[in-house]
Amino acid sequence: MHDDCVFCKIVNKKIDAEVLYEDKEYIVFSDIHPSAEIHKLIVPKEHVVNLKDVREDLWGKSSLVIQKIVKDLGLDNFKIVVNNGDKLQMVKHLHLHLVSGKNINDKVN
Repeated sequence: MHDDCVFCKIVNKKIDAEVLYEDKEYIVFSDIHPSAEIHKLIVPKEHVVNLKDVREDLWGKSSLVIQKIVKDLGLDNFKIVVNNGDKLQMVKHLHLHLVSGKNINDKVN
């Protein structure tokens, strides 16, 4: 855990979040500043800064988590956004944005 990482604090239950799904490797919760009607964050529990650092098995697991979440939410139209790098990542912990519904085409940070 990185003490200054808000996502690590959520993973370790030091900050409350509206958790939709959790397993050994991933946690999925609602974005507190949604840019669309549905805006979930898919976050590996392991502190990985960005895509350049993620292990193949952990990255592969993200697709299974996405499939489960979109099925559970009954979504057919959605997009997955991954911001990478200092200029785009507000939180320096790899995370995927799942957005759907109204405002789906708005900018996602």
